[in-house]
Amino acid sequence: MAIIPTNVELREAARLSREVFRIVLASQSPRRRRLLADVGFQFDVVPARDGAEQEENGVALDPSTLAFDFARKKALDVVEQLRTQGATAQDRTILVLACDSVAECQGQTLGKPIDRLDAERMLRMLSGSIHYVRTGVTIIPLEPNGSQRLQTVAFVETSTLEMERLSEERLTGYLDSELWAGKAGAFGYQDGNDWLRLLGGSESNVVGLPLESVARVIVRYGRELTNA
Repeated sequence: MAIIPTNVELREAARLSREVFRIVLASQSPRRRRLLADVGFQFDVVPARDGAEQEENGVALDPSTLAFDFARKKALDVVEQLRTQGATAQDRTILVLACDSVAECQGQTLGKPIDRLDAERMLRMLSGSIHYVRTGVTIIPLEPNGSQRLQTVAFVETSTLEMERLSEERLTGYLDSELWAGKAGAFGYQDGNDWLRLLGGSESNVVGLPLESVARVIVRYGRELTNA
């Protein structure tokens, strides 16, 4: 299944990642790393520390706000780590890129399943339903010598999917595969399941990193630095 978009902005953003910016991905997700690597990005990985994106106690957030909030917290945590390491003294502008995805179905937010039983619960809810994957993105620039010409960008991107009604055999087979582990909503669009169909939005967003939108921001940053 084709996931990687190819367009002029994406190629330009990849070039900027090699020549102008130091991209720091605030995630250990192998899927996000693969997405960036497959389109030619050069980047470092500095994951947010455990618990950085925890929800506030007693505060219920809607799915878009939750994805937005988690991405922001991850980015801020990595910024703190980099600053502790003296990263702002380097020559190249650093762009800290953080993402967090949640699935939403029937008004309920579905994060990563904690175990097989939780994954089964999510998949039974999604089976035969239209649902949404919302990814929050935060990009925080860290410039040399502490200057701040580029502004933080944060947004939420949404993709709409439809899942066929799963037979007991298909459901059991997918649960046995454990491909659901670590994935919002307990499914992976990139796994090529023929029972998932994208109705609207970005394929890469469903995987957890909306490449086209991220590339657009990086290219804009590049132009702002050139015109400064």
